[in-house]
Amino acid sequence: MAFVRKKVKTFKWPVKVEEPADGGVYEVSTFDVIFKRVAASELKQDNGDYEVLSQIVCGWEGIEDESGKPIAFSQKTLKELSDDACWVRGMTNAYLDALAGAKEGN
Repeated sequence: MAFVRKKVKTFKWPVKVEEPADGGVYEVSTFDVIFKRVAASELKQDNGDYEVLSQIVCGWEGIEDESGKPIAFSQKTLKELSDDACWVRGMTNAYLDALAGAKEGN
C-alpha cells in the first residue's frame, strides 16, 4: 500500500483507565478516543495536561455519566476530565503506545 501524506491525521485508539479501588485493586474502564497526530515539535507542553490533550484529542466514544448517558466530546468536558490524574495517565499512555508502533513478538 502506498504511503499517503495527509495534512491532518487522525486515528481512533482504545484507552484504558485504571483507578484505585478498595482492597488494593484497580477498576479498569475502557473507551475509544480520536487522536490527532501532532509533531513533537508542535506540542505546547508548558501549560499542563489540558493544553497537551487539547492539541491531540478530537473526540471520543464510550464515555458515559453515572446514569449511563453518553458524554459528548467538548473542550469543556476535556478540561474537566484533564483534572483526573488516572484519566490523564490513560490518555497519555494510549497516545504514546499508538505512536510507538507495533510491538515485536517473541
